[in-house]
Amino acid sequence: HTILEEAPAQDLPPTDTEPDAPAVVWPLSARSAQALPAQAERLHTFLADRPGLHPAAVARALGTRRTAFDHRAAVTGTDRDGLLAALRALATGAPGPTAATGRARSGTRTAFLFTGQGAQRLGMGLELRSRYRVFAEAFDAIDARLGLDLAGILAGDDAGTVHRTQYAQTALFAYEVALFRLLDSFGVRPDALAGHSVGELAAAHVAGVLDLDDACTLVAARGRLMQALPEGGAMVAVQATEGEVRPLLDDRVGLAAVNGPRAVVLSGEEKAVLAAAGEFARTRRLTVSHAFHSPLMDGMLGEFRAVAEKLTFNRPDIPLVSALTGRPARDEELCDPGYWVRHVRETVRFADAVAALTGSGVGRFVELGPDAVLTGLARECTEAGDAVFVAPGRRHGSEPTTLMSALAHLYADGLTPDWAALFPGTARAELPTYAFHRTRYWLNADLALTAGPLAEPQPAAAAREPAGTEPLRQRLAGLPQAGQEALLTDVVRARTAAILGHTGPEAVEPDAVFLEIGMDSVSAAELRNSLGAALGTALPAGAVFDHRTPAALAAALRGQLAGGAPHPDGAGDLESVSGLVRRAAADGKMAQAIELLRTVAGILPGFSSPDGLGDITAPVRLAGGDAAPRLVCLPSPMALGGAHQYARFARHFQGRRDVLVPAVPGFGPGEALPLSVDAAVDVIVEGIRRACPDGRPYVLVGYSSGGQFAHAAAEIMEKAGQPASGVVLLDTYLPGDDGKDELWRQMFDGMLDRESSLGGFGTARLAAMSRYSDLIQDCLPGALAAPVLFVRPGESFAAGTDDWRAHWPAAHEPVDVPGTHFTMLEEFADATAAAVEAWLTRATAG
Repeated sequence: HTILEEAPAQDLPPTDTEPDAPAVVWPLSARSAQALPAQAERLHTFLADRPGLHPAAVARALGTRRTAFDHRAAVTGTDRDGLLAALRALATGAPGPTAATGRARSGTRTAFLFTGQGAQRLGMGLELRSRYRVFAEAFDAIDARLGLDLAGILAGDDAGTVHRTQYAQTALFAYEVALFRLLDSFGVRPDALAGHSVGELAAAHVAGVLDLDDACTLVAARGRLMQALPEGGAMVAVQATEGEVRPLLDDRVGLAAVNGPRAVVLSGEEKAVLAAAGEFARTRRLTVSHAFHSPLMDGMLGEFRAVAEKLTFNRPDIPLVSALTGRPARDEELCDPGYWVRHVRETVRFADAVAALTGSGVGRFVELGPDAVLTGLARECTEAGDAVFVAPGRRHGSEPTTLMSALAHLYADGLTPDWAALFPGTARAELPTYAFHRTRYWLNADLALTAGPLAEPQPAAAAREPAGTEPLRQRLAGLPQAGQEALLTDVVRARTAAILGHTGPEAVEPDAVFLEIGMDSVSAAELRNSLGAALGTALPAGAVFDHRTPAALAAALRGQLAGGAPHPDGAGDLESVSGLVRRAAADGKMAQAIELLRTVAGILPGFSSPDGLGDITAPVRLAGGDAAPRLVCLPSPMALGGAHQYARFARHFQGRRDVLVPAVPGFGPGEALPLSVDAAVDVIVEGIRRACPDGRPYVLVGYSSGGQFAHAAAEIMEKAGQPASGVVLLDTYLPGDDGKDELWRQMFDGMLDRESSLGGFGTARLAAMSRYSDLIQDCLPGALAAPVLFVRPGESFAAGTDDWRAHWPAAHEPVDVPGTHFTMLEEFADATAAAVEAWLTRATAG
């Protein structure tokens, strides 16, 4: 093979000019976490010998001329010495506060949170205003419209003036809008917005709900009218749930905010509020001039409404989650002046807003405010352990340095800025060549990497120790559990790399999803057989697809070996559930087989809501591209089902449009089965939402009985205001057709013929198929506005049957493709995909 790399760097003098930057970020990346220190070391050595290279030019070169791999780090500093020291610390494995490390996440949405009153301070934004033109222009445009000389007040020494409501709210608005414009100029943009109290006005403006003139009018009136109210009242933060304080609320005590699971704020008449707060052990009185979000605000609502009713409201360009309702804001809400009046008086439901953002796929929160106020609150409101919280503004420290540190953390998490916009000079800086992480790719000779031929599931008698595998078993026996899993992970990665044609295991990350790196049912069977041969034991049916990543598969393998290497479920053992089902099918006793599986399904655990299922498996991405709409594909809820069914279909769209496959619950070992159609559809809908976290258009695709669930999910999403652009049904048969017993029997035979592609049908898959076979009886199509494409194969899979074609009773556009019910997604998958693509193209053009 050939590796193309930059020519060896020469110590060339810098050319052109480079403006000084108040703070700089140097981004690095590598193919693995272990390679990052080597990258830092090489860059440090290279730059230490070249003092003439401008730090900003180096930053731009690193960001624009180097491939950004998933494993990332970034160092920040205000001068060359500080940046080199941060690099050195990263290279030695001791990164300090000026370094950020992480792994880029794909599909994670970003939300900007706009801070409310209380975070204001003298001097906020002055450094940013003096060093960044975009910030200064945005801030000054607002200051000029308000006529309050906010820049002068913030540069003064009268803290009392800054904390007066009239100035506090307008200054926060100016700061937050200017910071948004600055981040936008750097290419850092949100997928969703939310704001706390007056912060939601800034969010609404940048979302396009109000133009700058109207937004300034509204925020000025809000602060001025609140300031004009008689001073007095009290606000107290209480460690309690909303339910605990609810009985204490009346016309004198209001619930100003619900900031977390056990963080609320009471507001209203001083004596009554203090008495109510006295019922709880942990409280803190807030320093405020007025009791906001309480009955004491009623005196300004009428005049505020009169101002709001004169303004023009527009549909938002960026999705906004309302802190008034705690839900995604509807266009009609944001365009109603009454909404903004209620916004002054009613409870700030920040905790619910964060929950709604998290539920929509947000895993990255960026606080736009002069200090990290909402960052801590938001962290308490989300249970997502991998969520990232970043605050570009802090009370202490240099503002440009804090901003660059935030950008470094965002880059490390996968949100990459526009480096050329961030450092816009023209000087060229040479870089060192990539520091290859050299490692021994191949395992010991006792682990042959050549996979054996694809074979049918082997009987238990064939699972003897092949020659040459004893050393691996001995090595495993001498290791602790963690060491065993690490070694097995290396084995899985090496064999996966060999089967997929990679040069070494470094190309397969431990947490890479098999289907997302190109594995299909054939290569999965090769991997299963190869691992079984290496370990001297037959692996369970569906081992590869049931355990989605090398690390997960290695953990399962270790568990199997520790438990004495049980026989693979159903691989020829006629006493197993799957073996009995096979015998029944061969003997024409399908009714008994169905009843057996129904009994097994009844024994296994079940769930009646997504909460009862627990963690919902993340969708698998089979293809990526920018074209809209993306395809969200539901596999057949039968024994053959899974994301692998769409592997060949998705190749047609690679580089053009996203193809994602949510999990259908119940098919993995230990997974609970849905107890009702609603339970199954609710989980599928949640999977669809996770596959579409950014609000881009999407089309649902359903294969076989999966089409029924795709249609049902589309109905729910349509009612929820998140409609699909269309639904594609791939040969979906509806239940209830009498006289088709022979067709159903031959369809089951067709599944058995393909059993080897999964390494055999385990009990979990067969039981799940039984449960879904019952559920689809009640999953019939309802009303749907979205257009439907009904794709049917041109050939029958069932010999000797005349009435074999599927029919769809509701409005649809039909199209025929080559192949049978099975082969339309196998050897004829490309033709099927082309038919879908043609329909999408026509729909988009129309």
